[in-house]
Amino acid sequence: MRRLLAHFGGPEAVLAASAAEIRAVPGLRAGVAEAVARGADPAAVDRALAALDAAGGWILPAGSPGFPDCLRQIPDPPCLLYGRGSAAVLGARAVAVVGSREATSYGRKVAGALGRDLAAAGLTVVSGFARGIDTAAHTGALAGGGPTVAVLGCGVDVCYPRGNAELLERVVAGGAVISEYPPGTPPDARNFPPRNRIISGLARAVVVVEASRRSGSLITAACALEQGREVLAVPGSVFSYKSGGAHWLIKQGARLVEGAADVLEELGIAASGPTREEDREPPALEGPERRLFEALEPYPLHLDDLAGRSGLPVAQASGLLLQLALKDLVQVLPGQRYQRK
Repeated sequence: MRRLLAHFGGPEAVLAASAAEIRAVPGLRAGVAEAVARGADPAAVDRALAALDAAGGWILPAGSPGFPDCLRQIPDPPCLLYGRGSAAVLGARAVAVVGSREATSYGRKVAGALGRDLAAAGLTVVSGFARGIDTAAHTGALAGGGPTVAVLGCGVDVCYPRGNAELLERVVAGGAVISEYPPGTPPDARNFPPRNRIISGLARAVVVVEASRRSGSLITAACALEQGREVLAVPGSVFSYKSGGAHWLIKQGARLVEGAADVLEELGIAASGPTREEDREPPALEGPERRLFEALEPYPLHLDDLAGRSGLPVAQASGLLLQLALKDLVQVLPGQRYQRK
């Protein structure tokens, strides 16, 4: 595609070229030329542009003034971006937060807190809009009052995963949704690894929250290293394979992250407020309720263990845990297990 853009001078000229002109481009493989020639169908282009217009979207060609400089400088930059929301946020200081789709409650909590605190510190949070860690990071960023950018592996007029429809519109309203794939492109497994270079390319650093050794998040981390970005990782349980990839990155030299303060320090940015969960004002609790809350952890503990830690009878601890759950401070899990939210 870059060869075509260089030859014709821009995406509009490529689309306007005839099949014979496309096939005549020097150095273009025959298969690529045929695919582009078939794709340069005016009716198909009109349909794609109509879909984008209906979604309130826009197009940023690589040569346009609004195209982010950070993406121009990466290996294999996208030729153009389709988007919805504010294109201006693409040039802001950003950090990518990525991780497992099958995230644990611990991972979702960490990703949400990172998104919230990084946004509150004035950074744009970039992620891939997948379920799990990505969804938590976007949600946290919006809660922190800052912009967030979702990089999709489908068209910007397609919501994937479907359950994130409301979140998609919130991201559009509070940031941007972008893709290098034309409107109407369905989600396909082949689309997601290439979009990872855009996630890392938009960011000054990539934070991996939860990832197995085979996670696509490690592709994003590899892209970040190739692009000269910082790579950081959040440790998890040594018993969880979902943190195996993050632990491997830390062994390879990625900075260990406990909170947004570590990310800001790595980037040389001064923190403007509490950026770790333990630095935040604790909930207003007293007496036995306070003791029990302090015994909780961000991972599951059995009722008997919590009673022992807090020095409370099991029956009293059970009742107080239900009160804490009603206050949305505790997550109740099967098997009489509880963890702090």
